[in-house]
Amino acid sequence: MKIKKYNLINNLKFILFIFLNIIFISNNCFSNTLFEKDRWLTNEKYDFVKINLLSGNKHFDNQSTLLAGIQVKLSPGWKIYWRNPGDAGLPPEVDWKKSKNIKSLKLLFPNPKRFNFYEIETFGYENEVIFPLEIDMLDKDKSLSGILEFNAQVCSKICVPVKKIFNLSNLETNSLPTSFFKKIEHFKSTVPVKIKDDKLKLLSFTYQDKKLHLILSQQFDLKPIDIIIEDEKGTIYSKPYFYSNQDLMNISIDVKNIKLDNKKFHLTFLGNDSSFEKSIIIKNIIKSDLLLDTKKDYETSVFGFKILIIAFLGGIILNFMPCVLPVLSLKMIQLVNYRNVNKSNFRYKILFNILGILTTFIALGLSVLLIKLTGNIVGWGIQFQNQYFLIFMILLTLMFSLNLFGVFQFYLPPKFLSILSYRGKGLIEDFMNGMFMTLLATPCSAPLVGTAVGFALAGSNIDVFTIFIIMGFGLSFPLIIFLIFPSFISFIPKPGNWLNTFKKIMALMLLGTSIWLISILFKLNSDLYDTSGNLNNSQIILHWNMEEDPFLPTKLAKDGKIVFLDITADWCITCKVNKLLAVDTKDMIKFFKKNNVVIIKLDWTKPDIKISEFLSSKNRYGIPFNEVYGPSELYGILLPELLSKNIIKKYINLVK
Repeated sequence: MKIKKYNLINNLKFILFIFLNIIFISNNCFSNTLFEKDRWLTNEKYDFVKINLLSGNKHFDNQSTLLAGIQVKLSPGWKIYWRNPGDAGLPPEVDWKKSKNIKSLKLLFPNPKRFNFYEIETFGYENEVIFPLEIDMLDKDKSLSGILEFNAQVCSKICVPVKKIFNLSNLETNSLPTSFFKKIEHFKSTVPVKIKDDKLKLLSFTYQDKKLHLILSQQFDLKPIDIIIEDEKGTIYSKPYFYSNQDLMNISIDVKNIKLDNKKFHLTFLGNDSSFEKSIIIKNIIKSDLLLDTKKDYETSVFGFKILIIAFLGGIILNFMPCVLPVLSLKMIQLVNYRNVNKSNFRYKILFNILGILTTFIALGLSVLLIKLTGNIVGWGIQFQNQYFLIFMILLTLMFSLNLFGVFQFYLPPKFLSILSYRGKGLIEDFMNGMFMTLLATPCSAPLVGTAVGFALAGSNIDVFTIFIIMGFGLSFPLIIFLIFPSFISFIPKPGNWLNTFKKIMALMLLGTSIWLISILFKLNSDLYDTSGNLNNSQIILHWNMEEDPFLPTKLAKDGKIVFLDITADWCITCKVNKLLAVDTKDMIKFFKKNNVVIIKLDWTKPDIKISEFLSSKNRYGIPFNEVYGPSELYGILLPELLSKNIIKKYINLVK
């Protein structure tokens, strides 16, 4: 079974793909058999492939091994497969049972290319390829004779089986130009070569967030353009995320609900000019701590009940995170205003408030899908990296604030007011308040939120919408309680003189929100980018250029250092709270110094593709993001979203 997750649409496309092939093969291929004409495979109707046997020379020192090649030329849009086709197709094969004077024959496969057809990944070649043949002869003084049969499958939108039979008696070593020998040699040079252990060695591995993370130490500058990951059964895994420099290579593989202990993987590193292969065995796999500082395994290969619970709890937690401070004033004013509404209207207003929250989460889901369709990386809270969104929210919060101060009242045309009032209950206004509060409540991640969002963004379209809607219900949960038990509103004091003072306090909070958003907008449009400096003028923060040195934390950990990585942004209020209460405290600074901890901080206030890719490789799509590296954890261990001094100290002690 392939390690890949398909939704219903993809499965139907795959079935249609197979169905068309069956029809084509039965109606055309068997009735119009492809036949030989001279040395090439041709057909009166189908001329999309030509196959020829190129004679070679006595290539090796013992002079008993002949190097030849099977040349395949394909029309545009057609391809032939590699030794492991992937999700579909058949590999080329040779049959030399009817030949004479051959001790052994080896068909070699040059550097392949990854193809994607309706999300079906395959590996093969297009245009032209030469499959080198290493023929070990029984008697080097005698000629070859008999039959060599080549079988393959070539595909475009449909697949066609092809066969070519060669008479080995016609194989003459000196009958072809020297340029043909060079072509065979060229394709043979791209056949993946096994790497010795002293050149490429598995340094460490970690299983975390449904991914197997490998760190390899290399003695030469291996910079592949693609890596094919196979297991001992020939299963090919999804394209891994990887990056490398002269010393280290980091590979992240999606492995969901697979037993990894004693698992053997075969890695093929594809380059432009040369390719290499390496087999590794995973023994005594380590699972990193996951959510809420526990070792519970919330991972699941299917969209199940556990992830729904996580999404719902994550939405509830959002109500109590520092992220919601900007909307606290609106929530309180809204509940106080509901105090004088009759029970029937009260339920209508609460319901429309909930609908506003759910609609916003659906809109966020649509935005995620649009971003993914454009090939970009999605992040939680990235709307705060958009200046137009910020301008809109600044104007909105400023108007709400001035209105609560009594500077002006909203006087709108009667027709527009009638729309906003909807049956005289102001339900559209409640709906808009729900949307507004949700937009301001999602600038940063929270416990369980990161897991739920990560599952959604890495999953199918259905996963995205289901997770987001369930989170919306979680965020709406306090309102749902009021909807079911409207009598709970009686616990809120009736409006009186205190309300005017309360409104002024809430107006100040909204005004502070406006100023905060203005500061973020200013930073987005300025060249100021604080990625290094001093921690309370005492602890040095190390600058990290992710493009030039993508392995910096791992390299430092390999050298025996402990690294504390902190990815933050000006729009992440939870990040600010972590900094104030845990990271930048005097006690923690002393602890960092005592343990020689290297601090690395990255600022994600502005869009940064390298930071986005790094977060994605860790299966995280939002911040705060904190991770510690050390000699015992070269890949790093993720910390919870909410930090305390004890949590940081515990994780740092774990990686020593």
